[in-house]
Amino acid sequence: MRSSPHGRPERRLRLRRRFGTLKIGAFLLGLASLAMAGCDASAGCNATVAKTTSTASQPADPSLLEAQEDEAAEARRQARLDREWPLHGLVTGLQLVIRKEPNPDSAPVGFLRIGSRVRLRGEPEKSPTCASGWYRALPEGWACSGEGILIGERPPEGEFEVPPPKRDVPLPYTYWFVKEPMVPEYHRPPSRDEQRAALAYAEHYLELLAKNEKRAERFLAGEGPGGPPRPAVVHRFLNRGFYVAGVGVEVRARRAFVRTVRGRYIKQAQLLESTGSDFHGVELGPEHSLPVAWAVRTARPMIRRDRADGTVRFVDDPDAEPIERLTLLTHWKERENIGGRFMHVLDGDRYLRDWFVSVARVEKRPKGVGAEEPWVHVNLTTQTLVTYQGDRPTYATLISSGVEGHETPSGLFEVERKYIADTMADLGASLDDRYSIEDVPWTQYFVGSIALHAAFWHSRFGLPKSHGCVNLAPQDAQWVFRQTWPTVPEGWLGVVTDLTPFPASHILVTP
Repeated sequence: MRSSPHGRPERRLRLRRRFGTLKIGAFLLGLASLAMAGCDASAGCNATVAKTTSTASQPADPSLLEAQEDEAAEARRQARLDREWPLHGLVTGLQLVIRKEPNPDSAPVGFLRIGSRVRLRGEPEKSPTCASGWYRALPEGWACSGEGILIGERPPEGEFEVPPPKRDVPLPYTYWFVKEPMVPEYHRPPSRDEQRAALAYAEHYLELLAKNEKRAERFLAGEGPGGPPRPAVVHRFLNRGFYVAGVGVEVRARRAFVRTVRGRYIKQAQLLESTGSDFHGVELGPEHSLPVAWAVRTARPMIRRDRADGTVRFVDDPDAEPIERLTLLTHWKERENIGGRFMHVLDGDRYLRDWFVSVARVEKRPKGVGAEEPWVHVNLTTQTLVTYQGDRPTYATLISSGVEGHETPSGLFEVERKYIADTMADLGASLDDRYSIEDVPWTQYFVGSIALHAAFWHSRFGLPKSHGCVNLAPQDAQWVFRQTWPTVPEGWLGVVTDLTPFPASHILVTP
């Protein structure tokens, strides 16, 4: 496997020198201001000077100086940005690919979503493959101005504003479950007549589907005779169980429509908002350390009964309250083989059966992983995940891996592609297995289509559930995304690590 860089440049000394220079400059500027202020020969002048001298003798507010230094540093950073990357780009296509070289066949470096803004170098590189020119993009790669990006000396304005994904909350978009079959997704908010026509078309298809599936499919393809025409305002029809990502709700003629990330519209009454599970793992440090245990099934603690023949049985403790699923077991002590069966021992001589508990434990840093590298360990047996910084564990939580027939592969991998959000779908022949989920949050592919990502559509963490990916609760997925390499640049949707300068964290998956 390709090795990853393990270090990061240290800028503390340089910043201190800069801050020191700023403090001296501020002091000299203050003296110059006093000298230039001047006054006339009036009685009030002496009083003013005395007051100024008294104020100057007082120590400066450290927080004020720090704020001034930060402001000056930001001004210098902005000036350098404007000097080196003078142009502004606004992505107007659904997704813009940033290439490694100014060539459409060059490997992708990253991706920008519609509405994203990026800074660009001033001089384009002309090419037969991009007549309007390839522009160097910040911080890496090339963008063709003819592939869905407006470029100007000032920030361009688009036809409509598309808010970027939110990075500071567990879900970067609002997510909606399609709760009815054959739900229209419109190019724009429809009139009432257009909406009625779309619903009539959908109802006719569903009636045909109930009688003859092949005939219904021919109608949908525009080949079948009879039936209402497909309205031009409809972009597509969505199946029940699909998920879409939204950026807002618009009301037209007393009808509310969800506006999707892709700029289309769906009637809100046909959707159900999905906010995801509140479950989350724990940061490791003074308060929590490995091993960490959770209840993965609701269970009542048991008490031990020793028989005369030396055997042991366990019975429910009638005085104990049931422990709810996903409870963090802060009173967990150990896993012990008692009479040929494994039990989890709790404080107060209470017990839980083995399959009711999952425990995250320390894993040795794999060979090839750097001493300061952030990396991830996934244990398929315990359905747990632990993040590390070198040898130091930093976070622990529960996951859901692949179910039987869709098992998550084990091995040592690297993050290949990393997206703030990426659409996942399987529209195969099996109706029971079909799914389409727009903009799955905090997605990190590490082998083919297998990824770490947030799952806002279920809460079965600690138990297998997925089609092969490693599912995390939204808050956990966001935490892991922030810790691993590569870092997705500001304004970008995702990056690729293969054949690019972006470093990649290792993902260790053990059976």
